[in-house]
This record gives sequence, structure tokens and C-alpha cells, in this order.
Amino acid sequence: MKVSVVVPVYNTEKYLRRCLDSLVNQTLKDIEIIVINDKSPDNSKLILDEYEKKFKSKIKVFHNKTNKGIGYNRNLGIKKAAGEYIAFVDSDDWVNETMYEKMYDKAKKDNLDLVICNFHKMLEKENDELEEIEPDYKLKYFEDTVLKDKPELLLEVNLAPWNKLYKKELLSEVEFPEKLKYEDAIVVVKAMERAKKIGMVDEKLNYYLVRNKSETTVMDKKVYDILEITKMIIKELKKHDYYDDIKAYVEAMTIRNLFRYTLQQKYQKDKKIRNDFIDKVFNYLNDEFPNWKSNEIWKQRNFLKRIIEGSKVLTKIYCWLP
Repeated sequence: MKVSVVVPVYNTEKYLRRCLDSLVNQTLKDIEIIVINDKSPDNSKLILDEYEKKFKSKIKVFHNKTNKGIGYNRNLGIKKAAGEYIAFVDSDDWVNETMYEKMYDKAKKDNLDLVICNFHKMLEKENDELEEIEPDYKLKYFEDTVLKDKPELLLEVNLAPWNKLYKKELLSEVEFPEKLKYEDAIVVVKAMERAKKIGMVDEKLNYYLVRNKSETTVMDKKVYDILEITKMIIKELKKHDYYDDIKAYVEAMTIRNLFRYTLQQKYQKDKKIRNDFIDKVFNYLNDEFPNWKSNEIWKQRNFLKRIIEGSKVLTKIYCWLP
């Protein structure tokens, strides 16, 4: 088996057929689709039963008896995977029909542990129409490399698992945290720092959907998890003797990632959580990177945005304004 694609499913009946159709019609034929139904209360099970029956040789469906969460589902998918390489797809997203053939061919041709491609970011509008918008991350083409030699990848690669192809061995002893939100970021970083060679297919092959009521846009107390995930990432990177050489990039990545969530507290309904989270982010940055305001990479950011996000007081004012 060349590629195993892991697809966790929960409450996505509206999008599930589009996702599965994009997978069963892949030009790469030696592929298995591992679907984990996470006790979805909608009609996803009926759709999965239909596809499993129709595509017996390609689709394997596993049903959780209780809701376990996306981290558990991805970990289960890794354990069940028979492929030489593993990929992940969210069940509301979809992929180009040539994606895995192109990614696999690149991996084999250049003996890569990790392959990354670009993606379309699609905004779901009120009338279900889709509009392509600019992604937060713009990955420039790069020759095959390793993280030590190209630490810019920490800033350029999106920390989501779905536009990547991983050699199965790369994910051995790597698990998605099952109790934390933003669990995919630590796995992507672990994959990058463990990979002996990373390469890129310079095409947009994945379609990432931003839903109207996406979980990732909801602000609640789970926002604190980003701090725990950030601590895990830095602890992992500090294990390497080249950490000091890439520290400026680690610092810039941390600043950017955390400030993304401080500014999102504008939509946080609980004012106590909002203010406490902002305080904790600034305390963490001051403790871990005492000179973070002098980071030359972060200082390249838009001046006004940098002034607001770099000030705890201004951040709170911005989040307080209607």
C-alpha cells in the first residue's frame, strides 16, 4: 500500500460526500481511505455505510462507541494505516484528484520523509457559495531541505496536518494530544524537526474550508490550550543542538501564533477569560523570550498591527472595542 489517508468524521454530513468523492477518485490507485466516525449524531454514518459498500477495496470505516475527539481519531488512523506514507484530511475539506499521486511521486523520487503542498483557502458564505481567500501562510517554493538548514519553514509552513504527506516511520512514537485543542501544531513541528529530508510540490492541491460556524473561530476557555501546545513545541525544539541557531525563528513563530489568539479575544464573550488569557500570553513571552520585542523577523510585520499586538494595554483596548 502506497498511501493511507486518515479522515476523522464528526457532524459533517453536509460536506462528507464531496470529501469522499475527492478521495475515491484519486489518480493514485494504491491507496486506502481510513475513516473514523466519531459517534457523529448526524447522518454521516449512513453516508459512510453507502461509500464503504460501494468502495469496499478502498474505504475502511471504524465507528467509535463514544465521542473521542479529533486527536484520538487521528492517532487511531495512524495505528490502522498500512500505507508506506500517511496523509490526513478533515471531512469538511477536499483534495485535488491528483494530490496523492503527485505527493507520493515526489516523496519516492527524492527519498523524502515529509512532502508539503500549497492549498486553496475557501470561505463558506451564507448562501453556501464558496469564495477563495488569501491564506495566512504563503509557502514559497523550496528545494529539498531539513529544518536545521531552513528554519524559515517554522514561519512559512501552516501547522495543520492536511496538506502534507508523511513517511509512516516519521509518525512512529508521535501522537496527537487527545485532550488539547490545536493538537495538530505539535505533530507538524515534530514531523519537520524529525524529517531527514523535506520537500515540496509547488501546487495548490488541498481545499481547506473555513466554515461559517467553524469550531476554530469559537472563543472559549479552550483557548488556553494554545499556550500548552506552544510550550510543548518549544520543549521539543530545544532538544536539538542547533536550537540556538534557529531560536530567532522559533521566537518569531511563537510571537505570531500567540498574538493571533490574543487579538481573537475580541470575540471572547467571557471578559475574565479574555483579560486573563492576554495576561498569560504576555507573561509567557516575557519569561521565555525576554527580548522578544527586538526580534527582527517580527519587526517586519505591519507597523500598526505590531504596535497593537505588541502592547498588552492596546491589545485589551482593541478587544474591548465593539
